[in-house]
Formats: sequence, structure tokens, C-alpha cells
Amino acid sequence: MFSFYEKYKHLKSFFLKLYLFYANITSIMKVALIIVFRGVPLLFSYIIPSEISEKYKKGTHVSIPLGKAKAIGCIVDISEVDGQKSLKSIIDIEKDYVDIKEDIIDLIQWFWKYYQCTPFKAYQTIVGKRKLRELKEEKIFQAIPSPHTLNSDQHRAYDRIIASTSFECHVIHGVTGSGKTEIYMRLADWVIKQGKTIVICCPEISLTPQYTQQFTQRFGNTVSVIHSGLTPKKRDEAYTRIIQHLTPIVIGPRSAIFSPLDNLGMIIIDEEHDASYKQENHPRYYTHTVAAQRCKTANIPLVLGSATPSLETFSFATQAMFKSEQTIYHQVNKRASGVSMPSMQLVDMTMHKDKRQLLSKELISAIQSCIEKNQKVIILMNRRGYCPYISCQKCGEVHVCKQCQLSFTYHKDKTFRCHRCDIKVPMTHKCESCNTNSLAFGGQAIQKVEQELEHFFPDHSIIRLDKDTAKSAKDMEVLIDEFRQRGQILLGTQLIAKGHHIEDVHLVGVLGIDTQLNIPDFRSSERTFQLLMQVAGRAGRGKEQGQVVVQTQQCNHYAIQCAKDHNIQQFMETENSMRSALQYPPYVRLTNVVVSCRNESVLKTYSQSLQSFLDQQELSDISWIGPKPAPFEKVRNHFRYHIVFKHQKESEQIIKDLLLRFPIPPKYCRVLPDFDPQQLL
Repeated sequence: MFSFYEKYKHLKSFFLKLYLFYANITSIMKVALIIVFRGVPLLFSYIIPSEISEKYKKGTHVSIPLGKAKAIGCIVDISEVDGQKSLKSIIDIEKDYVDIKEDIIDLIQWFWKYYQCTPFKAYQTIVGKRKLRELKEEKIFQAIPSPHTLNSDQHRAYDRIIASTSFECHVIHGVTGSGKTEIYMRLADWVIKQGKTIVICCPEISLTPQYTQQFTQRFGNTVSVIHSGLTPKKRDEAYTRIIQHLTPIVIGPRSAIFSPLDNLGMIIIDEEHDASYKQENHPRYYTHTVAAQRCKTANIPLVLGSATPSLETFSFATQAMFKSEQTIYHQVNKRASGVSMPSMQLVDMTMHKDKRQLLSKELISAIQSCIEKNQKVIILMNRRGYCPYISCQKCGEVHVCKQCQLSFTYHKDKTFRCHRCDIKVPMTHKCESCNTNSLAFGGQAIQKVEQELEHFFPDHSIIRLDKDTAKSAKDMEVLIDEFRQRGQILLGTQLIAKGHHIEDVHLVGVLGIDTQLNIPDFRSSERTFQLLMQVAGRAGRGKEQGQVVVQTQQCNHYAIQCAKDHNIQQFMETENSMRSALQYPPYVRLTNVVVSCRNESVLKTYSQSLQSFLDQQELSDISWIGPKPAPFEKVRNHFRYHIVFKHQKESEQIIKDLLLRFPIPPKYCRVLPDFDPQQLL
């Protein structure tokens, strides 16, 4: 038997242990890591109220104290910490905000770190403003069987893609008219039957009606469209359909890549070569990079399709020095119709005698021949306005936009416009330099071509399609339908080069291609080749071989010669050798750091401090050019310098760490990094 003293000791020990146990429990508290809706470059920690802690989770929006003010934030992580830590408490849950899915929260976390923006900027880019609306729809998924039969190349690509059991990047390189869209629809059908969802990206908002129509015919109302051109109501309805699992297919341009679909099964990026997949304002994200991150996280296939894949994509898919086991190349060599690719004729405009006339006799003759046979014609002039060059005949001064120094373009509505800054001013003949009425207009642009076509073909329907005649996707859809039904000649900028399938088009004419070729950027030749191949692909989609007439002053340039011969392999080899010699992608990675400021002297002084900082760095296997004035030295009243870093993928984090150590810029001076830039202008 225990004595009283021994019993006392045991009881004392028991109660002490009990006290310490409960004391330890109460000292542990739940803490939320929160994106605060402010432009700050870090996350904040707040205590979760213990009495209702179970209501808080990743993706919940909350109100929080921030200094003396109240702010909104979103929880990105929850952990348990020692109760002695001094932290402020969350005020309450914000019920007006929709909870964010956990995989989207993870994407936001990755995005702000990868692109070096603030967490809130990443949230704004990926989530934006979302609001649920009441919908009266039923969940009905039923696809109509395809009326088409896949050929052997299509079948081989389809079978290999659906055999993927983990992340793989599949590159479908199919000539124009080869039936890539049919492969995409078969893949969408397969994904839906697996109980999963799919995102299909197209290059521009203006093309979404065409894609939507094709997929809706096959899949009914299970298709949703996401893009920035939607009204707030339409955007909220599309978002609600996604959240309520009413749509397994989302179509749209680059912003569609952020769609919060549950159980994502595949991402397809069509016309993957297109420059519009790169966001050109901060944060400068690349759709391919975001898509690859989502697919790797979900362990699902990514599909990149194009008739003219980018040099990097082509190299990573076909060349041993770049290729990985996760990149699979599929080639579709023949048009689905069986018709040969269109023939291409080059017209040497250096031999053109009448410099005032824009249309060559060869092109006029080809147009006339098509009209007589009741065939349709597409003419590409990738320059808006009437005259792109305005100068004084007396003093020679060029009339430029004061905000960017780019020459104004004269438009037929008697305005001068800057297509870079989107400024419009009334037309004048008065030179600001010498104060005389001596301004003259020169150069080629689409409105002048339209006028010349009306002169040569006055009794025929001519439809002009550019950003001045089609200000929305709906406008473009109306004009394309008008051309399809009763138009004879469609004149347009590069908007007409992408994706349109009109079987009656026999002839494509190309004007002003030299302008694209002479842009001071290392991708200019590639962009020219792609544009020629893409617009040429609009011809001969019916039962007869099409015809292409290209007017150029550089007939012997390899980009134009390879396009004429439809020889993408030769172009890739030639361009690759030049990129290798000059050390440009795919042989290196690029990071372009743009520094801008309204005050040129402040910008120059800061650039000198950047130069001194970089000179002190010891960076192996990393080279750089600059800081120096950017090719477009002034945009929207901001002077611009840039630094171009060349490095390997393994050095990417070194570059990012270096950027964090840059000298602090002066007030109103911005430092904007661009990782994997698609142009250096």
C-alpha cells in the first residue's frame, strides 16, 4: 500500500503532466499565410480565430488589419505555430468573394515567384474579378459522332497522345488544312469520356467565334468561351459554368489558360507559334510556360499544334541536342482534302516600273482570272491606315508621335494615328519644324490598297478586315461571314492569315511583306516565313490547288524562298545555323530587362548605376548586352533602356537573384523583367 505522501507525489505528478499537456495545446495556434490585396512583394501571416478555425481553408478570402487600415486578402497556406508568436488576427471571412481552388492557389504561388511580380499582381492576372451568377442549366454532355475519318498521320498522332499516362508535350506539326482541328475534337471527346476537362487555346480573341462554332457543332452547349473581350455578365456566366461543372471544354486566347476547371485532363495550344501567346505588358507571362506548369502539376499531356511551329518548339521536338523523352513529335504531311499545297509565285517589285501603283500586273491578272471563274480572293497587307509615312517636303522633317517618336500614319478619316501609343490627332499639312504647309504622305498601307482594288475592280464586292473595321470579335465574325456568303475579295491585315477555312478561296495575294522582314528583331525572318506559310494556307482548301502571288523586293531572301517551296525543314536548318552563330534561342535562354522612365536624364543616370553594378558581378556562363536604348526607345511618353541576358536554363535562378539585388530605381523609374521574351523591341 502507498503511504499518504506517496499518493500525494503521484497525484501531484499526474496533475502537473495534465497541466503541461493542456498548456502545450493552448500554446499552439493556426496561422494563415495570406496574399494581401496590395502591391507588396511578400505574403503576410495572421492568426486564424480558434472558435471558427474549421471554416478557413486555402483559397478563402478574408478581411485583415493592415497598419491602421483594413484590407482584403486570400489564404494560400495554413500552418500551426507556437502561440507565443505575436501576430494580428483575421477579422472575418469575406463572403462576397468566391473561394479559389487549391490548384489555382498553387499556380498563383508559382506564378509570382517565377515572373517576379507581387503576389497580388499574380492573383489579379490569374483570378481577376469573379462573381457567381444564377444559371438554369442541366449537366448534359453528349457529343455528336464525327462525320470525318482520320487518315493514317492523324490517327497515329491521336493514338499516341491518348496513350500518355503522365506529363508529355506533344507537338503536332501539320500543314495548313491537314485536319488538326479534327484531332483536337477527337482528343476533347476522349478527355470528356474519361470524366475530365480540357482547355483549348487559340491565338486571338477574333478567332474564338470560329473555334466555338466548330466545337459547339460537335459538343453542343458544353463549350464555354473565356477572354477579356466578354462583358462582365458573360464572363461571370462562363466562370459560373466552370465552377458548377457544367462545361468540360473551355476555349479562348491566352487568358483561358487560367480557367479553374476541376479534374483537368489536357491542354491544347493551337497555332502555337503565334506571338500573341506572349503577354506584352507586366507581368509578361508566356502561355506555353504556364500551360506546361499546369500540365506537369496535374501530370497530364500538353499538345502544341501548328503548320509552322516556332523554331524553339521544332528544335526541342526534333533535334537530339535539345530533345527530351517528354517531347513527342507528330507530323501530318497531307491536307485532309488530298489537294496539293498551293503554288507560290514571287513578283520582284524592284523591276516594277510604276512605283505609285501598288498592285503588280501579275496580281491584277490573277485576281481577274479568279473573279471570272467565280472564285474568291484574299489579299494580305499587314499595315493599317492609308499612308504610314508623313514628312515635310521642304525641310525633310518626319512627322512623328511625340510620345514614342514613331511616324504617324495617315488614315482616310483625315486623322493621323500612332499605332504604338493608340493616339489619334486631326490631319494637318503644317510642318511643326519649319512652319510651312509642306507635309506629304508616302508609303503603302491597307486603305490605299483598298482604293486601288476599287479602281481596278469597281463592280465587285471588296471587304476590308483590320482593327479599324473590326473592333471586336463579333465585328470580325460578321465580316468573315459576309465574305464567305457573297464577298469576292477579302483585303486584310494578319487577322486574315490565321485559321480561316473558306473552300472557295483560290488566290492569295501578299503585299508589303518586306516591312515584316526588316523589323530589327532576331525573330523577323521566322515571323515572315510563318506569316507567308499561314496566309498561303488559306488558298486551295476546296477541290482545286490554290495559287499565291507574293510581291517583294527581296525575292532571294531564304525566308521567302523557303516559303515559296513550302520547305520548312530547309528554313529551320538555315535559321538554326544563324541563331547558333549569334547565340540566340534555342541555343540560349533570354531575359530582357526593360527600364523605363518619363525623364530621360534620370533614366540615363540609373542605367549608368546598373552598368557599374553589372561590371562588378562575376557571372560564369552568363553574358549580357546593355544597358542601352531599346529599339523602340520611347513608348507612351516613357523612355526605354534594356539589358538582354543570355544564359542557359540552369542559370535562370541566378539571373532572378541578380535582379533582386539591382540598385533601387529612382521614383517613377520602372524595372520590368521579361523571361523568355518573344521580341526584343
